[in-house]
Amino acid sequence: MLDKEEANKTSDQVKKKIDIPSIVKLTDLSIILDEPVTEIIKKLLSNGVLATINDNIDFDTAAILADDFGFEAVEKKLESIDFDTEDNEEGEIDKRAPIVTVMGHVDHGKTSLLDYIRETKVALSESGGITQHIGSYQVEYKDQIITFLDTPGHAAFSAIRAQGTKVTDVVVLVVAADDGVKPQTVEAIKLAQAANLPIIVAITKIDKPGVNIDVIKQQLGEYGILTESWGGKVPLVEVSAKTGAGVDDLLDLISLISEIAELSARKTGRARGIVIEAQHSTKVGQLATVIIKAGNLVVGDNFVVGGTYGKVKALQDYNNKRVKEALPSMPVIVTGFASEPQVGDMLIVVSNEKEARNKAADNRVLSTNKIIKTKGALEVLVDQIKSQKVQNLNIVIKADTQGSLQAITNQLLEIKTDRGNKIIVITSGVGNVSESDILAAAGGSAFVIGFKIRILPGAIKMAQKEGIKILSYDIIYELTDDLTDILIESVGLKRNEEVMAIGEVLKVFMSTPKQKIVGVKIQKGEVKKEYLFRVYREDKLLGEGSITSIKHVADEVEVASKGDFGFSVKIDFKIKEDDKVEFIKVEHSKAKII
Repeated sequence: MLDKEEANKTSDQVKKKIDIPSIVKLTDLSIILDEPVTEIIKKLLSNGVLATINDNIDFDTAAILADDFGFEAVEKKLESIDFDTEDNEEGEIDKRAPIVTVMGHVDHGKTSLLDYIRETKVALSESGGITQHIGSYQVEYKDQIITFLDTPGHAAFSAIRAQGTKVTDVVVLVVAADDGVKPQTVEAIKLAQAANLPIIVAITKIDKPGVNIDVIKQQLGEYGILTESWGGKVPLVEVSAKTGAGVDDLLDLISLISEIAELSARKTGRARGIVIEAQHSTKVGQLATVIIKAGNLVVGDNFVVGGTYGKVKALQDYNNKRVKEALPSMPVIVTGFASEPQVGDMLIVVSNEKEARNKAADNRVLSTNKIIKTKGALEVLVDQIKSQKVQNLNIVIKADTQGSLQAITNQLLEIKTDRGNKIIVITSGVGNVSESDILAAAGGSAFVIGFKIRILPGAIKMAQKEGIKILSYDIIYELTDDLTDILIESVGLKRNEEVMAIGEVLKVFMSTPKQKIVGVKIQKGEVKKEYLFRVYREDKLLGEGSITSIKHVADEVEVASKGDFGFSVKIDFKIKEDDKVEFIKVEHSKAKII
């Protein structure tokens, strides 16, 4: 039998197991180990690792730290959650209000139209009007509620879409009758088409003299927006924010589209919502505007939002009035966040604060892993393309649906650089990535893009064998942004030269195989040390080199203009009096998307 001392020693040797993710932030590791973050940083420093409070470390490093603090680390396996589809909560399903985003070019009357609707149709309006800091509101029309999303522009809409979530049911595309389709109009069209949303065209400023609606219809048709009068399916309504003409027709169209769509949501159980705005208040701290997607959000609920969490302290509606609950399609200001949430992140109610903390930490790790993994894959791919010295990017693309495939392909085919480089889709289709896709990529010097699909095991093996890269995405904007970056980086830098000054060699003061000191008379222009020194004799180029110093009389100067100067230059060829000299400014520029 073990004596008491040996038993205690054996007990001390049994370390408690703790779960640590593959990559963990030091502040999160501090919570897991229940140790001050300063102590963790000291331990790292003693092991030769310099880190700050916001740094991430890998599992192996974290496991060594855990051992130092008396724990046995076990790598925690994390699984990504598709927040837009995974709603397993049970609850009563009921009809919900449509959510409408109004988009268009600046100064085309979007704000005036929204103001008119607010002033005349706002449900439960109070004296003093609507507070301007909330990015959404609801109107009441013919006994139906409609939610309008008044975000700070297309960037917010893109951010919400970039998280893979769908918050909008209908897009109202505002086009001014006297101005027509403009760049931001085109941007709005692309966003709506990529999101596969129904579009209503609202023509504003119809009271302006000399407007021609048919010209606008033709312009819209060039971007795939065929209105009903032109044989298409997109409704068009002419409206006036001054008189209110056509506004009821617009609201009727929104009601009709939402009725056909039979919009519904779970109105009981734990809430899920999307952050559409976030800001900090000196009085109540961090707050955010959230559109409820499902369930019932109430004061006191614990929630997780991306990499942060919180507990609902208060809810305010679009009238700045405190409410006890928020139901589907309702915009509400939520207070009680531990830190700033990101626009487009999903708010999910959980059981308690501990669960909220843990899920937020997991989400931060998943986000970090994704960034690291994607960055590494893209760098390798860019290097591979550069080595092939190809002009265009050839890709094979597979998607989950025909709609997704068409939206992605349309966007990719429009990406071109100012040097003529573009993306070429050599083959595409719906379904998982298979061996035939890898063979197609290999035959066309391409790589494979997958959108919301699986990569079959056989395809993975063949890709490794053939050296074919596969990039997988579930968000369209990440896909297009990455391919844009790949195209720009793979093109490489363009060398641009400009002759900044010309001169003539007066005398060679010193000459070694690699260094010369020469006197030059600057005849025209201005010279700086970073310029290239290029020498000609009888119009024949002798060579070029770099300038190490410029002197005027006995003083070293930064700039040389008209007159006599001494130059110390690194060149490996002989020069003599009367040789002609050019001073060249060299710049390298990246390709630009046009």
